[in-house]
Amino acid sequence: MLLLVYNRDQSNRLQFARKELVCLENEALFDEVESELKKYASIQDFEEKYGKITGRMMITETEIPEELGIKINDTDVHSFKATFDFYNTAIGLALNVKTREAATKFWLTPQDDRNDVPTDSWFEFFAMILMEALDEGMDSIPTFSFVNDSSDLTISGLGLLEKK
Repeated sequence: MLLLVYNRDQSNRLQFARKELVCLENEALFDEVESELKKYASIQDFEEKYGKITGRMMITETEIPEELGIKINDTDVHSFKATFDFYNTAIGLALNVKTREAATKFWLTPQDDRNDVPTDSWFEFFAMILMEALDEGMDSIPTFSFVNDSSDLTISGLGLLEKK
């Protein structure tokens, strides 16, 4: 399990507006991870030090949407998506996990009839967390990020839940 905590300075803030959305890929799994972190007071410690958690992002493996018309026949290329509980649109990206070269551009997948487009900082955050998680290997996916305007607490993989 990889646990990352970032405190970004004012010039690199991740800004978002909290909405009453829950568009995480697997909210039940995210809630289970959160529950485990609360048992160890990790959430409480993070909030005491960095401020209240105001959003969550989950990165999972996915398929390239058929409507993009992209076919990749390379076993080293995997597709990932970031889902959020404050946006109703997922961000996707396919990349070669060995070379870290992008195999596609980012794509957006609306999750309902609204069409929120994440800000550029969320594309960058997704890419940063994905690359750091992949440094630990494919077992580090899914990732679970708890965020606020200045910091994040990110858990990579399911190791925390396997300890139960």
